[in-house]
Amino acid sequence: MKFNRHALVIAMIPLVVAIIAGSYLVRWLAVLALGGVLAFLLFGFEIRVPLPTRERLMRAERKTDVERVTTLIERAKKGKVARSLIEEKIVGIYATISEDYNRTFHSLISEPNDALKVLRSEGDFLDNLEKALKIVEEDLYENRRGKRQG
Repeated sequence: MKFNRHALVIAMIPLVVAIIAGSYLVRWLAVLALGGVLAFLLFGFEIRVPLPTRERLMRAERKTDVERVTTLIERAKKGKVARSLIEEKIVGIYATISEDYNRTFHSLISEPNDALKVLRSEGDFLDNLEKALKIVEEDLYENRRGKRQG
């Protein structure tokens, strides 16, 4: 950043007055004037910050939905929070296909259906998840078939 020499000389005047002046009031007025001049010097010059280019923005790696779900399932093998998130996703599926989303969502949380019972059962989580997803798939198929006929 280049400074203008004249601006530095102008900034030195209040500094010298602040140091040499004997009166307390004159010193503080000189300090305030110096602060004003320094603020002008700092903010008067253009601050050069490199802006992100389109290439750099496009290079940012974004996860797809499949990668997010894969990560969630991997974390669910060990963690209870990820398991509860998967349960909520399954409950959300059932709530979406129902007539009353909120009522179905809250009723399935408190009184789980077959798919959630299988998911919550003891044993290997991935096997339980696969069984639960098969139940969800069957329920979805029955629901779609019922809507076509009705």
